[in-house]
Amino acid sequence: MGRETEFKFMVEAGSPGDVLDWAAKAGLMKGRPQQRRLDNYYYDTPDFRLRQAGIALRARCSDGSWELTVKTSAGDRDGKSGGVHVHPEYNAAVYGKPERPDLSLFPAEIFENLPRNEIQDNLREFMSQRCLRTVFIIAGTTPLHEDFVIEASFDEVVYQGKNGDIPGKELELELKEGTVNGLLYVSAILLAAEKACEMPLKLRIGSVSKMQRAAIYAGIIPAGEPENPDLSSDRGRCRALAGLERICFLEEDSIRAARAFKALEDLFQKVRDNPLPSAFQEALERLARNYEEKRLPDLPLPQRREALKLLLTDPDLALARLKLDAADSLSPQASRI
Repeated sequence: MGRETEFKFMVEAGSPGDVLDWAAKAGLMKGRPQQRRLDNYYYDTPDFRLRQAGIALRARCSDGSWELTVKTSAGDRDGKSGGVHVHPEYNAAVYGKPERPDLSLFPAEIFENLPRNEIQDNLREFMSQRCLRTVFIIAGTTPLHEDFVIEASFDEVVYQGKNGDIPGKELELELKEGTVNGLLYVSAILLAAEKACEMPLKLRIGSVSKMQRAAIYAGIIPAGEPENPDLSSDRGRCRALAGLERICFLEEDSIRAARAFKALEDLFQKVRDNPLPSAFQEALERLARNYEEKRLPDLPLPQRREALKLLLTDPDLALARLKLDAADSLSPQASRI
C-alpha cells in the first residue's frame, strides 16, 4: 500500500512544452520527459456501493500494460479544497482489461464492513476517460534543506460526457520522495513564474479528482450542493470557495449553476464584512474586486464560467489555497515555505 500525495492544477492556458521549459530553466528537471497514452476505466456496483464507502476502483491501460488501482479516502485529511489530494493507494498488475476486477487482489481490510462477495459479483464498468500524459521528474532541495523528488504530469484528458466528449488539461505534482514542503516549494516557484509572465501557463486549483469529474460529466453523480462551512476561519472559506466553484463549473442545470454564482457573490460580501489578517483574505478580496470590475454578474452563464476560471488563475490565490490545504491535511510544517 502506498500513500498518494499530490497537488492538482487545472490548466486554463499553456501546453506541456511550457511546463518543460520552465522546469529546465529553473534547474529542476531530471532526465527526459516521456509521453504515455492512458485509458482509464472505472468500476462499481449499480447502486455505487464502493463510492458510498469512499473507494475508487480503476483499471488503467498504459501503452499496452494493465494495472488495477484501488484508492480509499484519507478521511479528515483528504484535503482537496485547496488542491491537495491525499489517498491511500493499492495497485495490482493484470493481463488485459477485466470484465469484473478481482477484489481478492487487494487487502481484505479495504472492504471491511462491506459485502465483498456481493460487490464482486455485481461490479460493472460505468465510465471511462482517455488521457495523453507528458510526465517528467522534478528534483531538488528546499530552503529548509529537505531533498525532494516529484513526478510532474501534464494530462490532456478527454472525458466521456452524457452528450459527447469533454476535453480538459490538468497538471499534477505527485510527491515521490521528501515532505510536502518540496511540493509547496516547487509550486511557489511555478506560480511565481506565472505571476511574472515568464511563461504562458495559467493555472487554477484543481479541487476535484479525475474520477469525480468523470462521474459528474457522465451524469452519474451531481455536481453537489453549496456547503455551509464555518466562515470564521480561512480553512472554512477555502472549503466554501472550492464547493461553489465546483458547482459553478460542472453543474449542467443552468438554474442551479446561477444559484451557485449568487452564493459565491454572497461569500465575497461575508469575507469583506469579516476580514481576517491573512494572505488568503487579501487574495479573496482581490478576486471579489475583479469579479465585480469585470462585471461577471452581467455575463451569460457560459461566458461567466470562462471568465471566473481565468480570475481563479491568480497565482497568489492559488498558493494561499495550497498552503491552507497542505497545513490542514498533511503537515503543520507546510506553512513554513
